[in-house]
Amino acid sequence: MSALPVTMKIALKYGIAVTIVIAAWVALKHFVLHFEGPRAQIADIVVFNLSAIVGLTLGIRAKRKTNGGWLTFVQGWKTGISIAVMYSILTSLYFLFLLALIGPKLMQQEGETSYVKAFLGAAIGFALFGTVLSAIIALFLKRKPGMSINEC
Repeated sequence: MSALPVTMKIALKYGIAVTIVIAAWVALKHFVLHFEGPRAQIADIVVFNLSAIVGLTLGIRAKRKTNGGWLTFVQGWKTGISIAVMYSILTSLYFLFLLALIGPKLMQQEGETSYVKAFLGAAIGFALFGTVLSAIIALFLKRKPGMSINEC
């Protein structure tokens, strides 16, 4: 028997995956493309949300698979929330690392001057939006025992 519960393993795996995509995008945007301004902020929204949707969907599907192909809404939602909390914490830590390494220049490019507002906004925003996305995804992915795919 492994040390971590299955849901925690799923949260770690997919939370880390979402964080890696976001971190890679931020690094590419700032250090390679030097992409700034309103269009860059729109691109951030697209990349951040798309990576969250994909990570949450894959994670909730993984939970369904570990349950032998069935999943209640609550199980899916809880799994999604755990993934969202994980990537919100990890992404905030990444931004904190960038702040320590680069300084406030990146935050100022994004139009943010308050560290507390920036980190709380990112952490709470990712977690809340992930919770809402998780509910929607869990509704689509729920499956009762004996239920065929057409009945979902």
